[in-house]
Amino acid sequence: MRVAFLPGTFRPDRCGVSHYTSRLMAELARRGVECLVLTTHGAARHHGRPDVIGVTADWGRALLVALPAELVRLRPDVLHIQHAAGSFGYRRPVLWLPAVLRAAVPGLRLAVTAHEYGWWEWRPRLLEWAWRRLGPWGEARALWDREDGALLTGADVVIATHKAAVQVLLDRLPRLAPRIEHVPIGANVPEVALEREAARAALRRRYGWEADAPVLAYFGFLHPVKGLEVLLEAFRGVLCVRPQTRLILAGGCQSLALDGDAGLRYEATLRRLIAQMGLEQAVRLTGYLSDETVSEHLAGADAGVLPFTGGVTLKSGSLLAMWTHGLPVVATEPPLVEPPLRQASILVPRRDPQALAGTLLRVIDDPGLRSDLAAKARAAAAGFCWSAIAERHLRIYERLIGAGYRRCEWTAHA
Repeated sequence: MRVAFLPGTFRPDRCGVSHYTSRLMAELARRGVECLVLTTHGAARHHGRPDVIGVTADWGRALLVALPAELVRLRPDVLHIQHAAGSFGYRRPVLWLPAVLRAAVPGLRLAVTAHEYGWWEWRPRLLEWAWRRLGPWGEARALWDREDGALLTGADVVIATHKAAVQVLLDRLPRLAPRIEHVPIGANVPEVALEREAARAALRRRYGWEADAPVLAYFGFLHPVKGLEVLLEAFRGVLCVRPQTRLILAGGCQSLALDGDAGLRYEATLRRLIAQMGLEQAVRLTGYLSDETVSEHLAGADAGVLPFTGGVTLKSGSLLAMWTHGLPVVATEPPLVEPPLRQASILVPRRDPQALAGTLLRVIDDPGLRSDLAAKARAAAAGFCWSAIAERHLRIYERLIGAGYRRCEWTAHA
């Protein structure tokens, strides 16, 4: 079986969707699937690998000619688009690929994973007044939808990574129900075999901190929507009560969403805020770390904190990485809370530094609570293992290639 992935600009070091795609490909390869990546020329040059193929300079209209030509040459069984609007530069042509591919590459099966769904609405610059009428008319007939044009409605199967997105899809596009599957994502960092007490000691030596200092860890890209300003304000409140506590911000500012000068400016803003609050000795910005080093940091911390401004969901690879490492997690509550999130984490209101500080202090001061959360975290992580995720994808591909696709029984109750 040959599967071609289209993940936008394929930079796993700067994009969560790309990192996810890379992990999925590795797991599928272990099961005998030949995996290819179709991406921009720039991303292909960055990797210099024969399985990462540049098909377009960007995601403009040239894609509608270049991609079908490459697919005719490569002849994959399935094209799997990993779609998040930002990874494609918010360009429109990708939204209309299915119609072009049906005509140019007969027999090609098309899967789309909607990594982000339900938060914005596509509107044409011209004839917006007409779209207000045509949009709902087309959704009712599963011809297109307000967010992703004809990308999802033209796919053979649509995979959603969390249940909130599944519900929005069903509400908007009820006729697509037989084609919608729920397959969660997995942790973006595997656990390295390391004894926890050794990891705790190594982490504190690394940063010159006291051996018994409580350590809180944030992990992920540093970005304005991650609520780091609120976290720093909350942490200042923690220090007033427990001055030995330390905070790690593990991750870089450079990402596809915030690259170049924008990333540098945001990092400078964070460092300036840390200095203004007098937190230089208590907070460390690590920059980009290898997966192994991130694992060591998570294993050595006392608790994880994810203060996202929109709330944390089960599509957060950072959350799943913390759970995989048995780390107690304090996170901000999203609008829709899925049961595993409430069971395995302590949720606090968004943008509320006082509530966040109070909860972090409770976790720091209560070893029994940390132990209970750690056990629940590992139990929750078991439902998001990469081997199961790869098997689910493999079954979907097999059904797509087979005579007739049917909704997979193993996702019907997921």
